[in-house]
Formats: sequence, structure tokens, C-alpha cells
Amino acid sequence: MKLNYDAIIIGSGPSGIAAATALKQQGINDIVILERESQPGGVPRHCQHPTFGLLAFKQPMKGSTFVQKILALSADVPVMTNTTVVEIRPEGKLLISSDKGITEIQGKRVLIATGARETPRHPRLVSGLRPQGVLTTGALQQFVYLNRQKPCRNPVIIGSEIVSFSAIWTLRNAGVKAKAMIESQARITANRPLSLVSKLMGVPLHLNTKLVEIGGLERVEYVLVERNGQTERIDCDAVIFTGEFTGEYSLIRKSHLDFIAHSGCPVVDADGRCSDAAYYALGNMLHPADMGDQCYQEGKVIGLAVARDLNDNAESVLNRIPIQHDKHILFTAPTCVNTSAAADPFNLNIRVKHAVSGQVTVKVGNTVLYQGNHRCLPGRRIMLKNVKAELIPLNATEISVSIV
Repeated sequence: MKLNYDAIIIGSGPSGIAAATALKQQGINDIVILERESQPGGVPRHCQHPTFGLLAFKQPMKGSTFVQKILALSADVPVMTNTTVVEIRPEGKLLISSDKGITEIQGKRVLIATGARETPRHPRLVSGLRPQGVLTTGALQQFVYLNRQKPCRNPVIIGSEIVSFSAIWTLRNAGVKAKAMIESQARITANRPLSLVSKLMGVPLHLNTKLVEIGGLERVEYVLVERNGQTERIDCDAVIFTGEFTGEYSLIRKSHLDFIAHSGCPVVDADGRCSDAAYYALGNMLHPADMGDQCYQEGKVIGLAVARDLNDNAESVLNRIPIQHDKHILFTAPTCVNTSAAADPFNLNIRVKHAVSGQVTVKVGNTVLYQGNHRCLPGRRIMLKNVKAELIPLNATEISVSIV
């Protein structure tokens, strides 16, 4: 097994594949992608709804088709499947597990693109026993599209994000109609027109409704929901938890890299660089969960940044200023700005905790770096474009983001 590389990419989803493609195009050829599953492509490879490809290829396509196309563009980059990164170590050293055993490999630069996952039942604090039939959308898609199985007949869907309506589509392809879609808020999280999907497919949408209990011994038999102060029972044989994505941070939390304490998200600058200059992070682990095309576009940008870093062959200088945010904002990506780098404008990706409209301001002290009016909804990508890094004073200690 080869032990040293110019660049190692952890994860073969859209952002990881795009970064590999960009690196190759810039003459960085000594690359490997590490993938813990048996096939590369990440989540999109088992998504059959035609919402991929619009940004990358200017036409809609299924996730599996999208994966085939982007893998073709990075065909020369080797992918080590069934390979798990056990530990991240300083200076680009990784401990990996594969069919060859436990091995340490090293990259001059390591790109972490481990993606995001849906929040399952237990972190949502839903009471009840542990019967079979409690799934996430990702598990449902694997049952239907990869294993050709029908995991349920009368499921209830929890959530109303874009991925929730994808679950309706997946169930339809399996010949199953959901019993109901449950949303605790007064409106769906996805764009309102998507509510027509549930209506057209005959799935009742219950707003202002909270799941309080899952019933059943060996198999899900019913759920209890609370609506208008009343508890109702809905008979079903499965509960599909959708959305509420969180980054896959398990490697980060036990590493030497700086991370946000409450989430585990790595602290990165606008180029995706972590606190150890050998490491970069990108994709939906930083901003769960943007669309596959958006992650692919970002991966190309980060790949170019890593290629410049490698080609410069100079020791990286980091002078990182943290980005802080107010109570309305859930997170920002990036989480800091490196003022030692060229002061080019950068984009700031933010999410909000609840619906809020107003003026979004990014500033250092009294110096405004960005200002614009935005209607912000939870679960939606809000991109602040061309934040003026050149206006950051040399003695700055903090950048603030607020919505008023």
C-alpha cells in the first residue's frame, strides 16, 4: 500500500469528487480518495429524484446519474472503498482501517469531506420503545434503491424539508403511500409550493403538530401526535425521520483540530483551511445540508485553493479572526477569516434558527464588510456574497454577523 500522497480526500461525495477533479486539472496527480462504503458517490448515488445537475451540467438529472457524470470527470483519481479513517493526526497523518488492516498514511494536504447525516430519533427526544420500522430518509433510500426492498406499507413522515418530500417520492417509487407528514411549525420548512407534492400524492400534511410517542413492541404500530392541545393516534408501521441535518463530526471531535464546542464543526477560513494547515474541510460537514450541485461547485473552489497551496510550496501563515453571530443565527461557514492570506472578497454561508427577516450585517467594530436585506427561513441556505475582507483592520480581533 502506498503510504504518502500530495493530497488525501476523506469522502467521495460531490464535494470530495469535485476537489479531486480540480486538483488533477491543476497538475496535482498524487491523490487518493478514501471512502468507507463499498461504492463512491455519497448520498446522491441512491437519490432518484431529478434535482441534481442544474448547476454542474445545466440540466436536471437523478442523483445516481449525477454521480456517474462527476465520477467520469475524476476517473484517473483512485478511490479506496471500504476504508475507514480511524484517527486524524497532526501534519496530515491518518490512521486508516481497511481489508489490509490498520495503516498510517500521510498527505501533504488532507481534505475532509465527510458530509452530513439526518438527525435520528433519539436526539429528537421522542419517547416510546424501540420497535423496528424507525428510519431516516437515507436508510429508506438505501432499502428502496440499493437493496430493492419495501421496508414499510403505511409510514408516517416527520419533517417538511426538501428531503422530506424526497421521502414521499421514494415511497411512491416503492409502491407505498405515506399515511401522513408531520410538521411541528406553522408552515413547511421547504418552499411552500412543495406542499403541492404531498397534496398531489394524497399524503395529508399536518402543521402545528408534534410527534410525542412511537408505539409498538416488535414493530411500529402507531404514533401519538399533539395538535391544538389534543393528543391523536395515527396507526402506521414505520416512522421516517427526515432532515435536521448535522455534519459528520466524529473524526473532528476526537482530533487535534480546533472545532466549535457545541457542534463539533471544524473551525475553517474562507479557503476551507483548518487550524492545522495540512488540513482542509469542505462540503456539507460545514453547512448541512446544501444541495449536491452546490457542494460540487464548492469542492472545485476548495480544490483550487489546495492546489495553489501545494504549488506555492511555502509554509502557511495563519492569522485567524473568529466570526461570531447573534442569537438568530445557527451557524456560519466559514467560521473565521485568515487575514494573512490575500484580502479577496469571500462568501459567507449562514443558517438561522427560526424565521426572521431584516438587514444582515457583517462588520468589524464599526466597519461594515457586508450589508443586505434577507428573508431568512430555517433549513435554507442564505449566502452573503462578496464580504469585503480588504476592509478588515490589521488589529481586528472579531467579526460579527447580526440580523436586525
